[in-house]
Amino acid sequence: MKKRWMSGTLALLLAGTTVASMMPAVSVKAEGNTATGTTYYVDSKEGKNSNDGTAENKAFQTLDKVNELNLEPGDTVLLKKGSVFEDQALKFTKEDSGTVEAPVKISTYGEGSRPQINTNGHGLWELNYGTPLDNQNHKWKGTVSSSILIEDAEYLEIEGLELTNDRNSATDTEKDKAYNDAYAMDRTGVAGVAKDNGTVDHIVLNDLYIHNVTGNVYNKHMTNGGIYFIVEKPTNEGETGIARYNDIQIRNCSLDTVNRWGIAVGYTYQWRQFTTGALSDATMAKYASSNVVIENNYLNHVGGDAITTMYLDRPLVQYNVSENAAEQINTKDYSQQQPSLDANGNENGKQWVNAGRVAAAIWPWKCKNAIFQYNECFRTLHASDGNGDGQPWDADYGDGTNYQYNYSHGNTASTIMFCGPESINNTFRYNISQYEDMGPLDPAGNSGNCQVYNNTFYIKEGLNTIWHRSHGNGGPVDMENNIFYFAGNTPVAVNDWNPSGNKTYSNNLYYNVSIYPNDANPVKVNAGTQVLVNAGSGPDSVADDKSARRHEDPTATTVFDGYKLAENSPAINAGKVVVDRNGYTIDHDFFGHKITAVPEIGAAESDAVAALVLRSNVYTVTGTNVSDLPKNTTVEDFLNNVIVDTGVTVTIKEGETELKGTDIVKGGATITLSYEGMESVTYTVVASSDKELKGCFYEVKGTEVRVPYTEKNPTTVKEMKANVTVVDTATVSVLNGKAELADTDTVAAGMTLRITAEDGKTKDFTITQKNEYNWTFDFVRGQQGNVWFGQIKDSSSDWTNMTTIDSDGWPNWATHTYYGPGIDAPQNTNTTTDPTVHGLLSAPPSKDISTAMAYRVPKSGTVSFKIRDDEPYLRQSPNTGGTVTLSLYVNGEEKKSLTLETSKQKVGNWEQAEEIVVSRGDMIRVVTKCNDNPSKPSVHVTPIITYVDKSAADTEAPTAPTNVTTTDITTTTAKVTWTAPTDNVGVAGYNVYVNDSETPVNGETLVTGTEYELKDLTAGTGYTVTVKAVDAAGNVSDGAAHTFTTNNAADTEAPSAPTNVVVTDVTTTTAKVTWSEAKDNVGVVGYNVYLNEAKVNETLITTTEYDLTALTEETNYSVKVTAVDAAENESGRSEAATFTTPKTQDTEAPSVPAGVTASDVTQTGAKITWTAATDNVGVAGYNVYLGESRVNTSPVTVTEYELSGLTANTEYTVTVSAVDAAGNESARSDAATFTTLEAEEEKDNEAPSVPAGVTASDVTQTGAKITWTASADNVGVAGYNVYVDETKVNTDKLVEGLELELTGLTPETEYTVTVSAVDAAGNESGRSAAFTFTTLKNEEPAPEKPSAPTNVKVSEITHTTAIVTWEPAAERAMAPGYNVYLDDKKQNELPIEGTEYKLTGLKVGTRYNVAVTVVDVDGIESDRTEEVEDTFITKADKEKLQETAKDVDKVLENKGNYTEESLKNLEEIYKKYQEVLNGDNVTQEEVEKANAEIKKAFDELKAKDDDKRDDGKKDDGKQDDGKKEDPKKDPTPTPGPATPTPTTTPTPSTTPQSGAKPAAPSGNTNTGRTNAGGATTGSTSTTRVAKTGDTANTAAWLFTLAASAVAGTVIVKRKRED
Repeated sequence: MKKRWMSGTLALLLAGTTVASMMPAVSVKAEGNTATGTTYYVDSKEGKNSNDGTAENKAFQTLDKVNELNLEPGDTVLLKKGSVFEDQALKFTKEDSGTVEAPVKISTYGEGSRPQINTNGHGLWELNYGTPLDNQNHKWKGTVSSSILIEDAEYLEIEGLELTNDRNSATDTEKDKAYNDAYAMDRTGVAGVAKDNGTVDHIVLNDLYIHNVTGNVYNKHMTNGGIYFIVEKPTNEGETGIARYNDIQIRNCSLDTVNRWGIAVGYTYQWRQFTTGALSDATMAKYASSNVVIENNYLNHVGGDAITTMYLDRPLVQYNVSENAAEQINTKDYSQQQPSLDANGNENGKQWVNAGRVAAAIWPWKCKNAIFQYNECFRTLHASDGNGDGQPWDADYGDGTNYQYNYSHGNTASTIMFCGPESINNTFRYNISQYEDMGPLDPAGNSGNCQVYNNTFYIKEGLNTIWHRSHGNGGPVDMENNIFYFAGNTPVAVNDWNPSGNKTYSNNLYYNVSIYPNDANPVKVNAGTQVLVNAGSGPDSVADDKSARRHEDPTATTVFDGYKLAENSPAINAGKVVVDRNGYTIDHDFFGHKITAVPEIGAAESDAVAALVLRSNVYTVTGTNVSDLPKNTTVEDFLNNVIVDTGVTVTIKEGETELKGTDIVKGGATITLSYEGMESVTYTVVASSDKELKGCFYEVKGTEVRVPYTEKNPTTVKEMKANVTVVDTATVSVLNGKAELADTDTVAAGMTLRITAEDGKTKDFTITQKNEYNWTFDFVRGQQGNVWFGQIKDSSSDWTNMTTIDSDGWPNWATHTYYGPGIDAPQNTNTTTDPTVHGLLSAPPSKDISTAMAYRVPKSGTVSFKIRDDEPYLRQSPNTGGTVTLSLYVNGEEKKSLTLETSKQKVGNWEQAEEIVVSRGDMIRVVTKCNDNPSKPSVHVTPIITYVDKSAADTEAPTAPTNVTTTDITTTTAKVTWTAPTDNVGVAGYNVYVNDSETPVNGETLVTGTEYELKDLTAGTGYTVTVKAVDAAGNVSDGAAHTFTTNNAADTEAPSAPTNVVVTDVTTTTAKVTWSEAKDNVGVVGYNVYLNEAKVNETLITTTEYDLTALTEETNYSVKVTAVDAAENESGRSEAATFTTPKTQDTEAPSVPAGVTASDVTQTGAKITWTAATDNVGVAGYNVYLGESRVNTSPVTVTEYELSGLTANTEYTVTVSAVDAAGNESARSDAATFTTLEAEEEKDNEAPSVPAGVTASDVTQTGAKITWTASADNVGVAGYNVYVDETKVNTDKLVEGLELELTGLTPETEYTVTVSAVDAAGNESGRSAAFTFTTLKNEEPAPEKPSAPTNVKVSEITHTTAIVTWEPAAERAMAPGYNVYLDDKKQNELPIEGTEYKLTGLKVGTRYNVAVTVVDVDGIESDRTEEVEDTFITKADKEKLQETAKDVDKVLENKGNYTEESLKNLEEIYKKYQEVLNGDNVTQEEVEKANAEIKKAFDELKAKDDDKRDDGKKDDGKQDDGKKEDPKKDPTPTPGPATPTPTTTPTPSTTPQSGAKPAAPSGNTNTGRTNAGGATTGSTSTTRVAKTGDTANTAAWLFTLAASAVAGTVIVKRKRED
């Protein structure tokens, strides 16, 4: 698997507890090796890691063994149910991928609870997007823990597992971080990463139960949460391609208590490609992930957002349920400041605590045409407690988002937000919302098109707006056919229907409103009018099975039926026909009911018919005229493309003849709508008058069509017709004079091309001959085609036509300001015939962009290509900085190229004509591209393409045969016939193929007629026959196919009798019968059901079940089934199944409880009592509702209930209903309202701290500014009191800031000031330390300071001295001198008279700042100069570091003696400190740090055979152990601080020998120092000798040691004298 796993030890599990999932686990049958792969088994209890895992009794025990595998296509990994994998995780890489035919599957086997993977902070991996994200402060790299990591693996399917990643587990790796720590590790249940595998295809997550994933609530895109797929920057994008996903399916999963996200898919490193509102299809196809489906998932207690799609092309999100989303997006849980990040992702400060504190439930980000449908959302939390969002739905930044058929209830913000200026083209339709805490709409700054139509908004009582309460609601919204239903009985004075003045209303219904918007056609309804069946009755919680409730079957009963329109509702037929501007088809309502001709208002359609109207989304209906029918529209086509109300009859006639089925509907036909009790309405089909030329391969100038042809290569009428495009109801013909030519005739100049509309109107063009095409003469400014095109491409895209012309009027197409193809003519030139004008071609410098003059070939044949004689050349001088490549391409294949570098210098011989064989539609391009950055890249080049008089090869295939059919079918033969096709030359014959065979049944001889006899067929067998036409040149047409079945042989054998007949779902009047399929020699076609021996079905039953109806209660029945085959042979009857219908059930609900009262009300509780209800059978209990939520889990059997857990000082409403034993529930009682008692507040008795730093500034004769530093308080400082000479001066209120201006003081007077702090409870601190100041004299103006010196510089810097110089002040003549400050301390006792000062007594290697002031004759000192721009550093003492470096250099000359790891560490540390070693501007601290770290790395060097040396214990007869008994004791001293070593020039004996560490570097021997440059005790280097017992060498070593001692003394002496 090539795993790069970073988890800790994977523990073996002894026991574990499984949390039951909301959905059943799915098992795969356990099998051994198969033809498509190997099956591996994992069993945490009985498995062993020593097994090979290929059988249940050979199962692995831990997931580590799975991670070690290299899975192959078709492999399956099965985890045994009941297994618990503690502190473990799964990882799948690119090498574990399956294929389309054989995906890799991960599933379960056995019985019991789901296999459980409890990762507990293990399963670590490094996430790195490779680039900062769209918000620089979003974290984009770091460590993540995931239970399952899918890294570049594709064709992978995972199902049936349970996953947790809980920081509260006993074995979690991150015990030091709280759940809401801003630095908590990011965690996932399943994380997906696409990076180095281009487009990653097909990942399916099915039926996973993921819970207790306690990730980081702040980090949005670090794969935090339940399921999260991202796209990282590839290692080599040029090699592997742009990373993206295709085909991600997340289905049937249950997620509970996950953080931050529930499900998120698609965030990409390519986010910069999506920075506009409009997202092009090309951008989405290239950079976005695609085919993402998220459906049937349940999410509860998600810390942040429930489901988000990001950077996806057309994702589908449906049938999902969310409740309690954004659970941690509040001021309590989301309460820490997150780090702010620099461009490299490093922390550089803190963000505000509320940064990113927003979350909605289900929404897209930067997606195109995202569909969200059939989802349910309940209680998205905390919009009033810090969550900036809180909506169930949010059409965020993106293009074409569509929310439809969704239901929401009880969310804390608006129903739908349209968020931000890059949120465009939104559709919100056929949704129902109920009881949201804010108005339903939140247009938070969206722009462009936004349509809200046919929704039903049930707005809770107490709200007086349809908007979000605080988002500004400034975006545009068009509202049509919506119901705004304000609950309650008092008309609501709605506040501001049109904020920002950009909202429109049309055909909306307003219930219980007193102030209305400016609606084009409003429906105003008073409270009490029944608009809906039961408004406000939608569900207030999720279904019991946690799945989305289905409501798309218009015949089914649903829990949402209260929102269907009531009989005679004012919303019926009151809507308008809406056209969805985003291109979405409007076909059915919230309940699956087809949209009728006259739409209703609200989310529900009805079958009521108020008027006979015909509508169409395909044809144009104007008044009673229908137009724009395509050619050959049949009656079936027409009826499928028109809309009428249910029950309306449509009759189509041509004259008096009624048209049906495949009859063609033409101009003049009538369409009559009829409905019982109403007068019929007739529409007329209007023939099309469209006679326009829609497209053409030829050059068209006005009414002139310029056609190429030569004597040997003529153009036929058929060919010309194929080269022009008109509407399909029009016809094209060529006339010579008044005579229409046949398709095989040739065209010539002067003939007429005629377009005839369906209604007979014509438009004529004159045909002229044009064989030469010259870019310059043919160019038309701003016009593309029909022959020449200006085109552009980059290295990763296809050629596209340019759309922008030069903005200054120059005749050329433009990209990146003005580069592009055109002509070198004056401004505002549209066309030219001037032969001196050149073609002009340029591409932008330093860009990977090419531009082209592109010629689309209008006719097959041979052309010559050349350019003007004096071309090509760079037209402007001088060109520098790069070159230009000019190339000739035919259909993307380069034919030749050249390089242009010198201005006005012709290159190559392209003026010589070159013949090219071409086919119609080929592209010939002259292409330019800049290399590097040429300053003058524009090229003079004029392509000239001329047709040569040569015959064109026949490359055109015949058209396909038509009307292929079979007749005279027997059991073994059939006749095939067809209608002959056409060909530009002529059809030579046909090939006939049977059942997709590549070999024709007619062999090598073509069929020359239009029929063929098939023989030797098999009876009762289906066949597909295909016919293809072939011309003389061997061109083969497309095939035309027909399917038929040979006759069956006579069948006299009856089927077997059905078995397993069972009766279920028995009611008083109905029952369901099911059975097992019968068998037959040919095939069973249906079944008969006999009830008490009487057949009950009129036609054969084609399934294996049947619903019995109209039964009698309390009656015994017997049912039997027979099978019937196609020959009508009927089997014997099955064994009988008997059953008895029950009595009628109790459906009557109890009476409504009365007298509901609240008593014993406290701060957190109350007693609810009521009087008993009655029932026809008996009351079983009661339900108590607090607001809309039921508080009892089972029926209350008495008539009182204790409420608890309430909030103090809060109003509550209580109702009670009664329930009987049959489950019938009464209506709710009248409400009882009460308010809990107020909570007792805790008194604050703690005073703030005493203010500090009191000072006075800006002192004048009568005033001064008093400032101080802030105090602290256990609750918060409310303000300050300021006392002047013991008198408080702020008598009216506290001082809120940290300063106060004193006024009205007396000149030349001393004042004493103190300050105290006060909190909100009135507690006052002690007073600050006193500050005394004296106001100025009244008669003397404040002295004016002299100007400061300038140009302060520091030079001649040594270890302890430096020279400071400056330029004189302007008032120097009056100044006695200057003061010099070093780090804010004045250095001179008396003013300095000159402009130079020597600093002495400085510290070695220390950083200083210098400033200078001037003192005038009155002793007044100027402000200080700015500190020197580059602070200076005294020279550092590097002697020890340099000596250390010498010893390292010796080691590096003999690298072979040391282990690679230890040597690599020394080299890295040494390299790290080269700047300190060789640079001048370094401090002594940096020098000493460098010396210490290099010395440490030096000491840690390890010789290659260190591990072979003796252990240093008692003599054991081994040599080289350093003991006195060793006959060959090494005289070399052990390296370390105690070894005196002389500093001498190294000799060969200084090289450390194998098996020994090197001598310690000289910097290691210091035993003390007085300061930099001070004396040391001990020498500075060690010289080793060869390891030997030779006494002569020993003597030499002793001599060297003595010399070392002398040298050391000399060095110490020199250091002391330095």
